Amino acid sequence: MKLTLILDPAPIGVRASIIEEWEEPGRAAKMDPRIRLFDSDEQAIGWGRSLASRRGLKQIYLTDNRKPPPASLQ
Repeated sequence: MKLTLILDPAPIGVRASIIEEWEEPGRAAKMDPRIRLFDSDEQAIGWGRSLASRRGLKQIYLTDNRKPPPASLQ
């Protein structure tokens, strides 16, 4: 099983999505994302860690879409 936490910008705070993926015989399966709004990224990451802990996982994968892309070199 794999948990991915995706952080997106929100008008106030952070929009967090958790996606669960796992292998089934012959294919991969994915649940629809769970989405919540938080005041801070620390709260969102805590939420992701608590869900991972409940499933016996030691790590989550993080995608942070709030950071601007790196400046292009000129």
